[in-house]
Amino acid sequence: MKTILSTLLCAFALQLAAAESAKVTGTIVTPKTVKAYSGLELEIRLYEYHPFIAGKAADLVGKFNQKNYAHKAGAETKTQFIIGDASKIKQGMSYYITCFILDAKGKRILMGENNGKRGLCKVLAEGNPNKVALILRDLR
Repeated sequence: MKTILSTLLCAFALQLAAAESAKVTGTIVTPKTVKAYSGLELEIRLYEYHPFIAGKAADLVGKFNQKNYAHKAGAETKTQFIIGDASKIKQGMSYYITCFILDAKGKRILMGENNGKRGLCKVLAEGNPNKVALILRDLR
């Protein structure tokens, strides 16, 4: 009886931890080598997709925006963010985030990459992190 109770308590604790980790937190870093900019928009999006269904578009499940985003050349700019909603995270699904700095017309000026590495920034599920560091690179 004691073993069953211990097992149930552990399973419950794991479920609580999973619910807490359903949000993605992170830091956006604009390196000091990037040209100065101002009056732009920071946009981070969280997408959900089924890892075994090819050809189906990912669904937008979270969005973070900051208007009038600026950076001065020669100094590093850091911004903290939180994106996601525990009620929207589904077991068996996969998740990724995108990060762009947009001009007034919506054109992508800079792109954030997880730890500066190219490729999809997978998060939350399948052992992927819920905390990321996105380093911006210039697309101009």
